[in-house]
Amino acid sequence: MQTRTLRFLYSLFFLFCFSFQAIAHDFPVLFKGRFQPADAYARTWFYEFYHAPTIESEDLLSFHTTHSSALEWLESLHFQGHFAYQAAPLFWVNSAELKQLAQVPAHQKRLSAQVLNQTFYSHPTSSPLIAQRLITYYFSQAYTQASSFSMQPKFELSTLLPGLWVQLKNQQLIIKSVPANTPWNFLKPGVVIGSLDPISSPYLLKKDKKFIEETTNLMQLIRRFESLKGPMSLTEQAYHARLKDLQAQSANSNNISKHLEQEFPLEQRLKKAGMLFLALPWKHHPDEWLSLHALALSVYSPTLNRLIPIANFTPFSDELFVLLQKRYQVLPENKEPFLETLKTAYQSLEGQVYQEAYQKQLHYPTRLQLKAESFYTQTSWTFYLIGLYLLSLIFLIISHVYPTLKPLSWVILGLTFFCHTLLLLTRCFILGRPPVSNMAETVIYVPWITMLCALAIPLFRKQFWALLAACCAAISLLSILEWTQLNQNFDQLQAVLDSQFWLMTHVLLVVGSYGLFLFSAVLGHLYLGLWLTKSQSPSLSHSLTPLILQTLYGGTALLIIGTILGGIWAAESWGRFWDWDPKESWAFISSCFYLIWIHAYRFHHIASFGLAIGAVSGFLAISFTWYGVNYILGTGLHSYGFGSGGEEFYYAYFMIELLLIISTLFIYHYRNRFQTNY
Repeated sequence: MQTRTLRFLYSLFFLFCFSFQAIAHDFPVLFKGRFQPADAYARTWFYEFYHAPTIESEDLLSFHTTHSSALEWLESLHFQGHFAYQAAPLFWVNSAELKQLAQVPAHQKRLSAQVLNQTFYSHPTSSPLIAQRLITYYFSQAYTQASSFSMQPKFELSTLLPGLWVQLKNQQLIIKSVPANTPWNFLKPGVVIGSLDPISSPYLLKKDKKFIEETTNLMQLIRRFESLKGPMSLTEQAYHARLKDLQAQSANSNNISKHLEQEFPLEQRLKKAGMLFLALPWKHHPDEWLSLHALALSVYSPTLNRLIPIANFTPFSDELFVLLQKRYQVLPENKEPFLETLKTAYQSLEGQVYQEAYQKQLHYPTRLQLKAESFYTQTSWTFYLIGLYLLSLIFLIISHVYPTLKPLSWVILGLTFFCHTLLLLTRCFILGRPPVSNMAETVIYVPWITMLCALAIPLFRKQFWALLAACCAAISLLSILEWTQLNQNFDQLQAVLDSQFWLMTHVLLVVGSYGLFLFSAVLGHLYLGLWLTKSQSPSLSHSLTPLILQTLYGGTALLIIGTILGGIWAAESWGRFWDWDPKESWAFISSCFYLIWIHAYRFHHIASFGLAIGAVSGFLAISFTWYGVNYILGTGLHSYGFGSGGEEFYYAYFMIELLLIISTLFIYHYRNRFQTNY
């Protein structure tokens, strides 16, 4: 049995490695500070707009495609521009209020640029209302942040629209000046856009924050989308038009070259060649890459008095660069020769240092890292993990009834945990750091810690319930990750987190404590469930209580040590050890909460039932530390973890847990009405 299992695991590993060789789009693309394989880049880019890594089947017709691949559609967008996709439902909208203003059903998830543009800028009802709310909000924000005030304060609302100046006079917001390119034609100097009571500014900022942030983000995404003009950018069109004008004036060729370079510097043209597929390294700026459209640029030759292909601006050899230019001309019809040439050219750069700082070097990713990321992003591995954990759970239950199946259940569980470990190690290999820097990564890591603890328990005592609880915990968290479609992309590490040492200590310890607390909460639910159904036996009570206590010990120790180390990191990064930041405060609250329950049990103020209640209620505090601070409060110095969405489900979970705890306590006191302590 063991030999067969090992052979199977080795086969999986070699199949995993061999699969890398079949990946075609593994050339790197620079996006948000990270070099990613093209297909992973396309998914990341598409997710930011669409909130899904691929096109859903009901939207294929609107996107003029028969394939759900984000990469294929992004290639079409790269070559055709945005004009053909104005009616495609590309933009994910969460706000019910915004959907109501757009006059679309509340269940509709995504809207097109055409619909949003009309809602934001041209609809006679929604457009003035949205403009008024945006201007009022951003003026309030500028007013509350101002260091000094005048009787009639005036601010430029550059976050909303550079060049838009608004003044507060007699509690009325008056437009003072408007930029020439304003999308709102009803904004004129002297127009009263709304009213504002300065005293109510903080309330307004809090009340309108989510609506304003989503609206502003959608406006920025629309601007990015509509800046995609296809092969020839607006700058390039202007360059060609200016050349024709100068030639029509019979200007000297040297003067033409001089004028063109003054008006359209080559460096500026390279930067503005395109925003998609930044896959060409820049010889003079190694940390900046250029769009593939830069290969199609031409420059004026005063000697020949005509446009010629641009000279090599990459660190690639001249021969490879010329070959790339020629093969780019036949895209998108014949892609394979171009892709092979691009990958061959990149081989001279892979793994090299492109930027150095104090005690730190940044390297271009290796081809193996690119292949691994491409392979990783092509499949929803969490979906398969859920299936494996569910299978493990079923076989654990069956083997409890039929002990002869225990070896098989252990093999399935071991394989599942191996795959879970491989998933985390793959992320570590791709990122070059521990995978705990965002919500999705912690949701993968926490159940791994829970399962690791559950697997370690049988080394000391036989414990069926621990494995059962860990499987339930893993299935629950991974299902939430899959169902909510939480962004699992490989994001660039925020500067404040860019420390291998502190990620390995503070973050791993704190997030690891969540895994132990989750384990204790599931065990607590199990204990309470058996108690409520009167299925409890003394032996079960004696086995579950020590497990709950030990997991609370371990989790509290990790949380306290991790929090202290976080204070040291804060002193190093921010110049102070403790400042009652929301994340810090809730870590402290959670630690105190668990310490109270542990001490109450150790000093015999509560028994097993009370300890189970403590494990369940304690995880409410941890869940708010983990999710609530980042997604509900959304304030504090730990801004790298902020997000939005899912609040209603968290509130439902919180209320259900509170109802369970209160009803269980009521039943307990009803059963033991003559006892004063428990």
